[in-house]
Amino acid sequence: MSELASRLADDEDSAWAELVDASADAMFAYVIVLVGNREAAADVLQEAFLRLHQSRERLRDVDDLNAFVFTVIRNEANRALTRNRKHAATGEIGEALIETDSHSQGDNVELIRHAMTTLSSKEREIVQMKVYAQMTFTQIAAVLELPMGTCTSRYRRSLEKMRTLLQEPIG
Repeated sequence: MSELASRLADDEDSAWAELVDASADAMFAYVIVLVGNREAAADVLQEAFLRLHQSRERLRDVDDLNAFVFTVIRNEANRALTRNRKHAATGEIGEALIETDSHSQGDNVELIRHAMTTLSSKEREIVQMKVYAQMTFTQIAAVLELPMGTCTSRYRRSLEKMRTLLQEPIG
């Protein structure tokens, strides 16, 4: 993506459209999960792209454009949450699951919502990046500034926790 990063740095309109076309759905789904609703997610993405545009010269030095963009988006989401003095509560994650999944999961929605609440915020964030933003472990590691092995093991542990909980008898 270094060619695209260079075109973005040159402020080519077609490059910005290409970036949005390539990853808009993943970005939007990821931000909804972070901030809890569509309206706030749209605001966060708008601010993130404004920041990217304002600092577009820095894009020439970016090795992984996708990871860089998601880092900017994540930082902007955190700023928005801080500004609004609200944090992504576990209940909002369940709402975000419903909002981002156009095919209803029926009775499983409540189970998945509950399973997500059992994860730590660090575990939940990695699951969100992998599942909703469809990021690679290399990209997740770059965004979170963690070793890739840490990200993969947290992801696997998180899925195992959720799987175990979802297999427990209800009652």
